[in-house]
Amino acid sequence: VNSAKRNLVPEDLASSLTASGVESTIVTPLVTTYTENREILTDIVRRSTVQVPEYRSMEWRLECQLGSRSLHNTVIPNVLTKWKVSDPQSKNLKTKETYLDCDVGTLQHITESLRAAQLELDTFHARKVCRNL
Repeated sequence: VNSAKRNLVPEDLASSLTASGVESTIVTPLVTTYTENREILTDIVRRSTVQVPEYRSMEWRLECQLGSRSLHNTVIPNVLTKWKVSDPQSKNLKTKETYLDCDVGTLQHITESLRAAQLELDTFHARKVCRNL
């Protein structure tokens, strides 16, 4: 299954198994079986993975309310973003638009959370987990 996940050709699979210390009498039947069932394995791997929408584009607009009848000389900033993502489960990769309207404080919190998640990906434990996926 890992060979299908990495889309290995039979020659690479044979050399990987040989380098791992597997006997040559076992390598040949494994490679033959892999070659015969490669399309089935690839299909199983594709269906079992998580399908995440793919980022296409983002547009943003800053809106400021400069005052109202009751609040004079008050500035209330607001950020409106439009995200376009493609749905990987649709056959023609149809794009979907999603709007996010938030104040500046919420946008700063989202930015800080994403930066913390990005820094967490650089840890040893995260790299070890990604390698095993």
